[in-house]
Amino acid sequence: MQTMMRGVARWWAVAAVALAVAGLGGVAVARAQQAPDAGGPCQRAGGLLTSDDREAMRQIRFNRLKERLGLGDQQAEEIRLALRAMWDGARPDFQALCEARLEMRRLLAQQDSDPAAVKAAGERVKALQAKLLDRRLDTYLVLRSKLSPDQWAKWVELRKERAGRFRGGFRPTAL
Repeated sequence: MQTMMRGVARWWAVAAVALAVAGLGGVAVARAQQAPDAGGPCQRAGGLLTSDDREAMRQIRFNRLKERLGLGDQQAEEIRLALRAMWDGARPDFQALCEARLEMRRLLAQQDSDPAAVKAAGERVKALQAKLLDRRLDTYLVLRSKLSPDQWAKWVELRKERAGRFRGGFRPTAL
């Protein structure tokens, strides 16, 4: 009986090692199959979703927003175009901000980096953050001008509901 138990234990050990090796092989294959244009850490890889999938999801979210705010068709189209313009215009700035933050982190990690270079990298990060905040404020002002007071109040409530969703907490002034 004891010999049989050792055999079963040995079989399970071999099976576990085989599964671990197969799993590591899968990771290696997945890394080898990454898109060649993935770029660096600031480049957004394609991921599992296609651009059609992302567009369909965007449309579902927008339709849900349209319903919850009670938007008319023309009003919804104007808002959709305003949001799309904001995102299309902000995309290069988000890319540049990511690169500036990486550069600043790289400089801060080096003990012998030039203090002027660190300050310049910090100023670049601040300037890009300010540019993105200005764009966000402009977009909110456009949205506010296209919504009725009741719709704007609903918009503010929806933003409050979503405030802590991705950051692990609630932000009471989440606009």
